[in-house]
Amino acid sequence: MGNLRGLSVFIVLTLAVFTSARPKSGPNQKCKSGPVDLVFLIDSSRSVRPHEFETMRKFLIDILNTLDIGLDTTRVGVVQYSSQVRSEFSLKTHSKLENMVKAINEIVPLAQGTMTGLAIRYLMNEAFSPGQGDRPKVPNVAVIVTDGRPQDRVAEVAAEARERGIEIYAVGVARADMTSLRAMASPPFEDHVFLVERFDLIYQFGLQFQDKLCGIDLCLESDHGCEHLCESSPGSFTCHCLPGYRLNADGKTCSAIDLCAERKHDCQQICISSPGSFTCDCNQGYHLNDDKKTCSPIDLCAEGKHDCQQVCVYMGPGVFTCDCNEGYRLNVDEKTCAPIDLCAEGKHDCEQVCVSSGPGIFTCDCNEGYRLNVDEKTCSPIDLCAEEKHDCQQVCVYSGPGVFTCDCNKGYRLNGDKKTCTPIDLCAEGKHGCEQVCVYSGPGIFTCDCNEGYRLNGDKKTCSPIDLCAEEKHDCQQVCVYSGPGVFTCDCNKGYRLNGDKKTCTPIDLCAEEKDDCQQACVYMGPGVFSCDCNEGYRLNGDEKTCSPIDLCAEGKHGCEQVCVYMGPGVFTCDCNEGYRLNVDEKTCSPIDLCAEGKHGCEQVCVYSGPGIFTCDCNEGYRLNGDKKTCSPIDLCAEGKHDCDHVCVNMGPGIFTCDCKKGYRLNEDEKSCSAIDLCAEGKHDCEQICISTPGVFTCDCNKGFKLNRDKRTCTNMDMCNTVKHGCDYQCVNTPGSYHCICPEGQLLQDDGKTCGTCKSANIDLVLLIDGSKSVRPQNFELVKKFVNQVVDSLDVSAHGTRVGLVQYSSRVRTEFPLNMYHTAEDIKAAVMKVDYMEKGTMTGLALKHMLEYSFSEAEGARPASRNIPRIGLVFTDGRSQDDISEYAKKAKEAGITMYAVGVGKAVEDELREIASDPVEKHFYYTTDFSAINTIADNLKLNVCPAESQGEVEVKDPCACENLVEFQQATMNSLDQFTQKLASMAARLEQLENQLLSRK
Repeated sequence: MGNLRGLSVFIVLTLAVFTSARPKSGPNQKCKSGPVDLVFLIDSSRSVRPHEFETMRKFLIDILNTLDIGLDTTRVGVVQYSSQVRSEFSLKTHSKLENMVKAINEIVPLAQGTMTGLAIRYLMNEAFSPGQGDRPKVPNVAVIVTDGRPQDRVAEVAAEARERGIEIYAVGVARADMTSLRAMASPPFEDHVFLVERFDLIYQFGLQFQDKLCGIDLCLESDHGCEHLCESSPGSFTCHCLPGYRLNADGKTCSAIDLCAERKHDCQQICISSPGSFTCDCNQGYHLNDDKKTCSPIDLCAEGKHDCQQVCVYMGPGVFTCDCNEGYRLNVDEKTCAPIDLCAEGKHDCEQVCVSSGPGIFTCDCNEGYRLNVDEKTCSPIDLCAEEKHDCQQVCVYSGPGVFTCDCNKGYRLNGDKKTCTPIDLCAEGKHGCEQVCVYSGPGIFTCDCNEGYRLNGDKKTCSPIDLCAEEKHDCQQVCVYSGPGVFTCDCNKGYRLNGDKKTCTPIDLCAEEKDDCQQACVYMGPGVFSCDCNEGYRLNGDEKTCSPIDLCAEGKHGCEQVCVYMGPGVFTCDCNEGYRLNVDEKTCSPIDLCAEGKHGCEQVCVYSGPGIFTCDCNEGYRLNGDKKTCSPIDLCAEGKHDCDHVCVNMGPGIFTCDCKKGYRLNEDEKSCSAIDLCAEGKHDCEQICISTPGVFTCDCNKGFKLNRDKRTCTNMDMCNTVKHGCDYQCVNTPGSYHCICPEGQLLQDDGKTCGTCKSANIDLVLLIDGSKSVRPQNFELVKKFVNQVVDSLDVSAHGTRVGLVQYSSRVRTEFPLNMYHTAEDIKAAVMKVDYMEKGTMTGLALKHMLEYSFSEAEGARPASRNIPRIGLVFTDGRSQDDISEYAKKAKEAGITMYAVGVGKAVEDELREIASDPVEKHFYYTTDFSAINTIADNLKLNVCPAESQGEVEVKDPCACENLVEFQQATMNSLDQFTQKLASMAARLEQLENQLLSRK
């Protein structure tokens, strides 16, 4: 046999429900279960293959052999179904075991669909009917065996069957759907639901089913989990609750019956619950009547059960408020009353004075000088002047309500008695306001007058001097100057001068009189006024007297494109920058192109670099000399500036071709060379091995052959007899070599010489274990033992199998990576120290962590190039709280072989999505944590041929059919080699033609 190039790792995981540790009945002992009516409902759909149906037939007979069959003990009926239902024999048909065995052996499969719901209804209505032999008060037990998903609805009809007292066991095989099995089975599911990988494993269900029927009092001898009461039945038990409690859907725990919450009471107002009972009560403000159910409102006012000082007001059942008599107000304590003082509180309509007359009563009054009006609220002031109740000589003045003062007529003054009056002489008293002269005109009356040269003003008191200039009562030509009341002199306007007559004026010309300070020119602007100006090319400065020359270039007032040249005040010419010349318009510029004008001196190429600038360059294949003008040809070969593999051939300035040394030929890239391998090209006459050097070859022979004298042919040697082969069992010669083989039932080991019963496999294994809250601490300990059982089956070492452990819940935690521990003992010790995380179930996050971190080389995964198998095993007990699809797919695409193990409430669809193909070999499920120890026993990560279900085939190389297969494979290889030689010959011919064309 040849060396194995790949390593196949198989995990054979058989899921079963396991027998207890107690001794079993011997072959001659019958199960004394008491009276039981037992019906087997078997799936004979087309998916059940003939050999599988034979296995199921044997399974039924094996169970019957353990039962105490009889009309008064255990009665058995068998019903098969597919798309229809057929009773093979009823409960009353046979009373002897041999008759039942004969009938079972004669069953012919229906081989149609899978109508499980229809079969359960037949079971309920016909098989367990008195007419078919069903006995009253005898337990009804049904065992349903199926290998597929039902094609009709099963949940409702199965529930109805269970309500009629039928205890249902659901046994699924291979492709069976776990959800459908649970829908059919009786609770608790861990005792009534079974899923096995294939038909030849259902015997394990038979072992446990035998236990359940063999008279064990499961209430006494098992951990039944009933919260209150356990009631045994043959091979099973049921849980019951204490009075006032009801059994929950799990069939074990109890919940108190809350008659109040279920509205099963006749209380008028409040129901107070106790388990299975209740008492009535009333809302606040009501009391319970004598019938202990209805309620009556409480009137605390009528019963005198209040603390109001004056008035109690009924507000409703058990509620009152206090009030007060008229004239009183309720205090803050809402019980006592206080008298109301409307005056003090300002709650009155008196205009001036409020007088309190008692609680809530008042009268109005008026302030002094006022009298109360008829409305007895408002007041009116008393006017003694109007009522002529005074003693004034001339005038009575009203000063306020009931008050007056005396005054006098105009021109008179009130005397000291404040009543009589005396005439006033304002001129004599100096109380007149006249500016110059006061004239007495009667009591309190006067007129004003003015001195000479003055005139009385409109206010009849002041005087104004008479201004003859202002009144234009003068003969001045231009300006009249006021010199005093009634007096003036003449003057002239600015720029004029007064003549000798002291009245007329003459204009003044300051420019003509040279009385100016202008630097260049004086301009006459009018009498006594001038302005300064400048000569052409100059500008008047800010002092408006001096001048500065105008520089049009500096001021940008020139229109030149590039350069403005100052030529004198107000004068300029235009010029251009270097490399430019002035155009005909004497303002704009054009760049000078010395290359285009031939003014450069370059030997080959002139390159325009800018106005008036150039550089010299050379044609391709030439290089510019040091003078920056002339050129020399480039020899790339001589300068070593080529990429020829062997030889560079100069073809002209800057041009070369490549060539090769003797024994080599130029490749298609026309640069590199390849040695001419006469051996590879088949241009040799060696019989076995051709050893090539460039363009030359020598011959040699395979191991086990020797070269003949012609240096071409070889003679075979008998290797098994001429070398120490070391084969443990037998050495087999092959042309030029040998190999070892092993006897039947043994396998050649990795050393290719020794034989053994099992071949170890080296793997990188990462286990993802569910540490969510639903697992519970005691079960988590079982999970750790499961991990250690798996480790026990592995060849753990740094160079052998490596193991990493990851725990996940709502988060992910690496317990230890692949490269941390190198012995099974260290790994097992580390596993037992792992702390339980609790919380959620983020399986998708765990898969992502495994892919990105756990199988990284940093954490100990060996490089993919070494072909060490990578295996991930996910262990979970529930539905993931995040999406698993993406990273389950990515893990498998990355070459990781994925196994999914589910327990309890694990979701089958999720497990199947995680598992690698074929899913049936990578997906496993059990209902109970107590079963996972056997999963570990059957989980073989170091696979032996006998344990791999025949998936590893060890062939005898000397067998005739294997020799024929080898010969066919060899011929196919020779055909492929011949095709490659023909292709190479065509290519050689093509290359030779290319070489000839170059020459």
